[in-house]
Amino acid sequence: MPTSVKMPRLGESVAEGTIGSWLKNEGDWVERDESLAEIITDKINAELPSPVAGRLTKILVKVDETVPVGADIAVLEEKADVTTSPPAEPAPGPDAAPVENPDRAQTMVMENTSGYDGNDSMSSDQATGAHVEERQRISPLARRLAREHDIDLNAIAGTGTGGRVRKEDILAYVEQRQVAPTPIGAQFIAPSSPSSEPTYNPPAPATVGEQFIAPSAPTTVEEEGIEVITPSRMRLAIAEHMVRSKRTSPHATTVVEVDMTNIARWLEKNKDDFKKREGNSISYVPFVMKAVCEGIRKFPYMNSSWSEDNKIILKKHINLGMAVATDEGLVVPTLYDADQYTLAGLAKQISIIAQRARANKLTIQDLQGSTFVVNNPGTFGTILSVPIINQPHAGILSMDSVVKRPVVIEDDAIAVRHMMYLCLSFDHRILDGAGAGGFLQTVRTKLQSYGREIDVY
Repeated sequence: MPTSVKMPRLGESVAEGTIGSWLKNEGDWVERDESLAEIITDKINAELPSPVAGRLTKILVKVDETVPVGADIAVLEEKADVTTSPPAEPAPGPDAAPVENPDRAQTMVMENTSGYDGNDSMSSDQATGAHVEERQRISPLARRLAREHDIDLNAIAGTGTGGRVRKEDILAYVEQRQVAPTPIGAQFIAPSSPSSEPTYNPPAPATVGEQFIAPSAPTTVEEEGIEVITPSRMRLAIAEHMVRSKRTSPHATTVVEVDMTNIARWLEKNKDDFKKREGNSISYVPFVMKAVCEGIRKFPYMNSSWSEDNKIILKKHINLGMAVATDEGLVVPTLYDADQYTLAGLAKQISIIAQRARANKLTIQDLQGSTFVVNNPGTFGTILSVPIINQPHAGILSMDSVVKRPVVIEDDAIAVRHMMYLCLSFDHRILDGAGAGGFLQTVRTKLQSYGREIDVY
């Protein structure tokens, strides 16, 4: 039975994807959940798992071709008569014994590339051929970066599985190559032969920003001191999404000031012990997220979206998006059912998502399903930020720096308090000022309700 493989949606606002590379060829056998292709989008790059076990009978979309989400990209055949006959990589000789175990047929090449089998029967030519075939499994980002920098991939020892060349290998190689000073006009000219390339050392683990396509080199120098830069795919996507958001939603903004003194003092006193006990840090973010969940429960329209047929869609689950700045741009991974966690649980989940991002392990699910976003530009020292709504949400909240300043308190006394601004941008089609103001007031009241002792469990 034929099964269509469709372009997945790799992110809330992603409408299309590009085939970076096919990891299987037409006629190859594919197991269920085995990587079938590498997909490049403006938010994330991921390997697409096969939805079923079967033979890849037809590739409908070529490498580097971009198609909309949901478009058919390949066809798999699940016929019973092919379930036990996946193709073996090397062609067997006339005296070769039949392979009874299909998994064994697929793993023999990997075992023999080491130059050894039980009977010492593998020839050097076979080993070389298998090695070359394995090296063809090149990350699409690595291939694109290699083309941009005119790099011979044979000069790079890949650090991926089976010697696969990854984007981290290319970036490290380019960095090493650019260490030596070169004339301005020759900075991006590749050496004439692989022998003149510098020695390559495997890179350190990838940072969050390295999971995305690096921006292109300057395309044109108009005159001295001016460059024309080709933006990265991610930068172009952010530009498109921001413009579309402002055109789609009539943005309105409201701001409140919050006294964070008791939370600040508790963090100063307990954050080190908390980290020793739990293995992860705790900051203001879990407190704000917890308060946002309470605000959404009281004002559910903040957890909704406006549909194309002019309906309001209320979301039953509170899935908070965390705006994360990377070297290449902004990503918004999702913390699902955030209202079900304690403060300690939120801190743990935030840490897990951050570690996953640093390890370049954000998944398709990580960038889907958010219903409201909490942005934290305060980490950069900002005191007031007006965010743009992440479509198709009803609103987005920015939390800025907690700073000490004199404040008039009860009995007209003046005291130094830890103060923070919360700025809410909301879709005026869905909410009016009363609803938005009520939501912010609920968040503010929750944050100011904590005493000197806080139970984070």
